[in-house]
Amino acid sequence: MHTTTNPQLGLLDSFMPSAPANDFLETLDTALDWKPIEQTLQAMYPATTGRPPCAPLVLFKMSLLQHCYGLSDLQCEELVGDRLSWRRFVGLGLQDAVPDETTLVNFRKRLRQYGQHENLLTLINQQLQAKGLILKTCTLVDATLLQAARRAPAKEATTGGDDDAGYTVKRGQPHYGYKAHVAVDETHTLIRAVTLTSANVHDSQEFETVVKGDEEMVMADKAYWSRERSEWCGERGMANGILEKPGRGKELRPAAVRMNRLFSSIRCKIEKVFGWWKRSAGYRRVRYVGHERNRLELEFKSVCWNLKRLATLSAA
Repeated sequence: MHTTTNPQLGLLDSFMPSAPANDFLETLDTALDWKPIEQTLQAMYPATTGRPPCAPLVLFKMSLLQHCYGLSDLQCEELVGDRLSWRRFVGLGLQDAVPDETTLVNFRKRLRQYGQHENLLTLINQQLQAKGLILKTCTLVDATLLQAARRAPAKEATTGGDDDAGYTVKRGQPHYGYKAHVAVDETHTLIRAVTLTSANVHDSQEFETVVKGDEEMVMADKAYWSRERSEWCGERGMANGILEKPGRGKELRPAAVRMNRLFSSIRCKIEKVFGWWKRSAGYRRVRYVGHERNRLELEFKSVCWNLKRLATLSAA
């Protein structure tokens, strides 16, 4: 089975009734240039390995639908087969068989094998930047906890759980899993960079990893505050918008309190990303075991958010 993302209409397609429109997918299909993405994916299938069983872009678009709507591999397979608008978006004609769940699993393995589990967001953001949607005026930084796919092992157990997950406590509640560290463009809330760590890694440790250094200003909450980090921002010509934290036994100056209040009203925009992930995309909990598998899931979730924002901005 080898399909294309722009199939020639077959006999069955010519008799297909007009399907209900999916405005989000139709806008997305025209707002993004899929050819560079397709070329990158095709490069994962060298000629020596033979013809891929399915066009890689079909599998990529199916993965986007899967992560956008929080679906399992089997659910994604069934819904692409059932919904004409989804079939049209991924590029399958009525005569084409839908790739099965095993094909999706193997596609993710190949993405990790070729290092694309940390590169998909960059691939999409190159087009968003070319469209002038990532303005680099201000970057917002924060982190969110994600529950592990497996239960935490008992204290006396030597096996079980997820070896790459970790423990932490938030608001007095224990948490076992991972932590997603995110940097977002303040103007359009587009994700610029993400990393994934175990939950016990402090938020501030990934600050220098997700901040690109080409923005005019960076904002974050008090967990990121330190004089060393303020100097780090100054050395790169970035204004420091990190909420100031008072020293032990000291109080903030009134001017610093007012500045913190102003920065907080702007910094909170990043919460929209976490809210959508957890309410709409079902991303309160990671789906897989192991850092690399879950790193790829985070990459797809980030791409889905940016494409959702692209569709919204394109329709405005």
